[in-house]
Amino acid sequence: MYKCYQDKIVPGKESFSLVWIISENLLYLTTWILAGYLIWQLWMPFGLPLLTIIWAVLVVVVQILLKKHNCSGCYYYGKLCHLGWGKIASALFKQDSGNPKTGIKLSLFYIVPPPVIFVTALIFAIIKSPVWVYWFVLVLFLIINAISFPVRKKGCSLCAMREACPGSAAKSKKTN
Repeated sequence: MYKCYQDKIVPGKESFSLVWIISENLLYLTTWILAGYLIWQLWMPFGLPLLTIIWAVLVVVVQILLKKHNCSGCYYYGKLCHLGWGKIASALFKQDSGNPKTGIKLSLFYIVPPPVIFVTALIFAIIKSPVWVYWFVLVLFLIINAISFPVRKKGCSLCAMREACPGSAAKSKKTN
């Protein structure tokens, strides 16, 4: 376990329910699928939805790297954290095989793409006037993203690693 994690473990849930884990992961999966739909028509060289293909590859690569860099040295390695990623990390990577500094950079994946995709899709929708389904998906994307932030923060607030995890959405503001 990383030294930074060993020193900062605070009280938290030992294990999370499968219902919570599945629900939170489905929430993220839904946002990624909706994002793929929203960027589908933006750039289609040779009739291929190239941005959506790039997005899908990016999502998979970042998720794998997050498990390595944020989860392989976590207290929940081999356990069920609020996302279930400790179990996934233990199946894919040796313990302590990641770098938390890389993990913090990868965690920006949950903050940066949603507004960029939303603004890009909104501009596209205004310029191209797509069918009402596109507008519906755009609004749904906005709503689900708005829901995902407090859900993630709630899960992180129950985590024993909330103060030390590079990807935590529930760190306190106090300084040591």
